[in-house]
Amino acid sequence: MRPLRAFTILSLTIVLLAGGLVPVSAAVPWPTGTYRVVLSAERLAGSDRYSTAVTIAEDSFPGWSGVDHVIVASGENRALSDPLAAASLCWAYDAPLMLVNSSGVPAAVRVALEQMRSLNSTVSVTVVGGPVAVPAPVIAELEGIMGAGLVEQPWLDGDRYTLAAGIASRASEVASDTARPVPARALIANGTNAAEFVDALALSAVSARTGVPILLVERDRVPAATASILASLPAGDVIVAGGPAVVSTATYSALGATARWAGDNRYATATQVATSARTVGWLMASTVGLASTVPDALTGATHIGRTGGALLHVLPDTLGEAAAGYLQRSAGVVTAARLYGGTSALSAGVASELTGAPSAPRVIAPSPGSRLGKKARVVVASGVNTTEFKVYAGTTLVATRSVPGYALVDFGILPTPADGSTYRIVARNPDARETAASATYRRHTYPAPTSIVIDKSDFRLYWFKDDVFVKSYPIAIGKPSTPTPAALWRIDSKYYTDPLGVYGPRKMRLYRWNGSRFYYTGYGIHGTNEPWVIGTMASHGCIRLYNAEILDLFPRVPLGTLVQTRE
Repeated sequence: MRPLRAFTILSLTIVLLAGGLVPVSAAVPWPTGTYRVVLSAERLAGSDRYSTAVTIAEDSFPGWSGVDHVIVASGENRALSDPLAAASLCWAYDAPLMLVNSSGVPAAVRVALEQMRSLNSTVSVTVVGGPVAVPAPVIAELEGIMGAGLVEQPWLDGDRYTLAAGIASRASEVASDTARPVPARALIANGTNAAEFVDALALSAVSARTGVPILLVERDRVPAATASILASLPAGDVIVAGGPAVVSTATYSALGATARWAGDNRYATATQVATSARTVGWLMASTVGLASTVPDALTGATHIGRTGGALLHVLPDTLGEAAAGYLQRSAGVVTAARLYGGTSALSAGVASELTGAPSAPRVIAPSPGSRLGKKARVVVASGVNTTEFKVYAGTTLVATRSVPGYALVDFGILPTPADGSTYRIVARNPDARETAASATYRRHTYPAPTSIVIDKSDFRLYWFKDDVFVKSYPIAIGKPSTPTPAALWRIDSKYYTDPLGVYGPRKMRLYRWNGSRFYYTGYGIHGTNEPWVIGTMASHGCIRLYNAEILDLFPRVPLGTLVQTRE
């Protein structure tokens, strides 16, 4: 019996407007500068990267019908560079890609391989990666499943560049027997580390569709294995993924490259690969694939590329501007998406965004976990499918703003709620879709709208201006024998002092409240010539700051500012 595939169908063909249900094509026009994405979406996922790979593969080969070859690679993080170039081999053999680990064949993969063998007369396995990534006991286990002599591990030594070259040579050899034309000479990506070889994953979809091999380089060097195989491949275009920061201009020239498909980052490069591959007619499908992790992208790229679709890199919890921009520009051409991986890899929010919901608003300021005054500057980041923000302080609507997509929206100074410091932000759009997010904070207590609080318990000074908490500073306070009194004070005089002296460069004198007036004292807030005491009980009762920080605070504080010291 075939196992059930773990996927969820998310589709949207109509939206609810004030006048009722209407086709999306009849929706209200959206403002310039916003991003609108409305697709159907399907999630392909398993309980981990290995079962996800099985789910993805079976979607390409339903019931494993007609499978006579399987490509196997390590799915462990330390060996993820091994299958980077495997897409052309999957194309050459018309084979699924499966992942194993150095401990053995995961249960889901074992079940899939057993089913393939039982449903097809002979199924051969080619292992991509050497014995460090896929050790001999794992090879023996694979042979036990598939049959003796049906598992090969052709590339036993050499680095990732040598492996990619070997894969390219094998794929070219296999393809020559089937007379399938390959439309370019090679696709080139940086193979140095995980932060850079993600560009190869976007190319993998192109390779899986066309058979054009993926070869790897360093930023400033063409490895010998890459140069050798490139020289032996048929003439044609050599296409580099990534900008000069990833593959240098000198390396580009040394390759004899003819085109560079690049964006400002991995996400933009993936969309440029998708755009360019569609422009030259290599990827024409109406469905795109989305992935946020390398293992899911590896197997997802071969899946979506096989059907002629592109692979986009996205964040785990949101589409991101690059992907959203590409999908908006492709509206009517790209109509569906495949999400590769479970909700820990691609959240339910990403699926909602694909089907037309606004991105969850992200509060940039006040910073998470901070304390607020009675007012605060509120800055919120917008995303896809968003044209308006509503900000609530508690249950009170305090601001409404039309917003562009993927922007930082500064609402200025807003009141914080009296019943606790919770802001609720609602993102809306003309299709009457909403997504809300909340951010909760604690509120400070302080003696006046513009004032200072000295909290002896955490050795910090807190500065408030017009009911807005501005900044806190680390301090030193009085020694146990000469403690800083807990009291109400006022700053009634300020001094420029000797930068090398005990007070540092500035001093503000504290006048203490005695029930009827403020009177002169010897206490003050000042710098120090002993910066190592900050964060301790070290003074005769005064408040000490680092000299750089008293210089920062001093001009901010007007005469007459109230100061509260408390335990």
